[in-house]
Amino acid sequence: MARKPFDPSLAHGALFRQPVDAGSVGGGADDAPGTAGAPGVVPMTVAALAARIKEALRLGVPGSFTVRGELGRVSRSQHFYATLREADATIGLVMFARELSRVGFEPREGMAVVVRGRLDFYGPQGKLQVIAETMDEDGQGDLDARKRELERLFRERGWFDAERKRQWPRVPRHVAIVTSEGAAALQDVLNVHRERGRTCRLTLVPTLVQGDRAAADVAAAIERANAAEPKQPFDCILLVRGGGSKEDLWAFNEAAIVEAIIRSRLPVITGIGHQIDVSLADLAADGTAATPSLAAASVFADRAALDEELAVRAADLDRAVRDAIDACSLALERLTLRPVMQSPAAAIVPARARVDGLAARAELSARRSVRGPATTLAAIEARLARLDPGARQAAARARLDDAARRLAQSAARRSERSAARVDVVARQLAALSPTSVLERGYSITLGSDGQPIRSIDRAASGAELTTIVADGRIRSTVTTRDKEPT
Repeated sequence: MARKPFDPSLAHGALFRQPVDAGSVGGGADDAPGTAGAPGVVPMTVAALAARIKEALRLGVPGSFTVRGELGRVSRSQHFYATLREADATIGLVMFARELSRVGFEPREGMAVVVRGRLDFYGPQGKLQVIAETMDEDGQGDLDARKRELERLFRERGWFDAERKRQWPRVPRHVAIVTSEGAAALQDVLNVHRERGRTCRLTLVPTLVQGDRAAADVAAAIERANAAEPKQPFDCILLVRGGGSKEDLWAFNEAAIVEAIIRSRLPVITGIGHQIDVSLADLAADGTAATPSLAAASVFADRAALDEELAVRAADLDRAVRDAIDACSLALERLTLRPVMQSPAAAIVPARARVDGLAARAELSARRSVRGPATTLAAIEARLARLDPGARQAAARARLDDAARRLAQSAARRSERSAARVDVVARQLAALSPTSVLERGYSITLGSDGQPIRSIDRAASGAELTTIVADGRIRSTVTTRDKEPT
């Protein structure tokens, strides 16, 4: 009959009793363990507890057993150390050099194996482990197979296509960091940020990065970063996590994180694990790097490099501007030295001469083309005109009308000239008329004899004078005479 599995709750006997001090009171054989500090109970040592656990395992799981699992955390020196794992369980595995030498293949991480061995509790490290006696290859591990299936599914959906990848700004102003608050990866990112001159603002979106709830928590953190509305909007998301075993990094192969990266409106850059670790999240991300530090370096602009590039570009721009100015100046100088610029009119003369020559040739050609017919037509018309009586009568009448018109014009001109001469004479007579002079304010003084008084000598005292003005006569008597000095 097969032995039943070990059940610690059924363990009794001396092996599971606390040692009782010889002088204690009340410490019976069935006292429960773990009553350290109770009166009369002596606590066991850690080594004693480890020995009891080891013995209990030997009794409860006696002999050898066979177990199937996937190798993880593989390392070897003289002996072989790993873990045996599946989706929800992990246990340590040790295979010593002698047994390892009989294995006919190279055990690798992710490989599925069937191990025959025994269970052991290693007291110095407090580790429960399987001591392997034989190991047989059983194909690829369950986790690797699951990862391959998910990768195939996501590739069919186009989630890993290069055309879907988005570019983030060369000099981002605000970056969301999705990682654990106490993670070494966060310190790596902060160190790179300091070394590169703190060219942007950082905001931590904390999340779990390991364990059963890590995938859902990381996906929620990515969604929170996308939904956030900080004063300075996020330019991209930096998803980082330090190195670890395949089990530690498994969350980044889960569909929840991959779907969150695909849905993200912000570019996602990943730095997960070490150089050899490539997760499905890395394949879906818009950018990825081998480590968190390299991912940070790909996102954060280097202030010193930017300053140097700016200085180089400024020098190039200055040189280009100066070269352009010099080239324009030289071209302008060459233009001003051309004859057409020195004397624009002189440059036009040859062209004008060519145009005039062409016009003259065209006119001459036109005249030549119509000269013969026109001459013939004119001769015919002249002969017809000479032979037509009506034309002769019309010509005579035209000559008569022309003579009459010229006669009338001549008479009119003669009459106009005569009238003009009469007007001139009339104006002269009017200008010489005494009346016209009087109308301008002058007067004529006459003596008693009716003669004009031209000197005061002819106007004796008491003489009567008559002064003629424009509208009448004034009579006066001379009382005084004053002669103008000469």
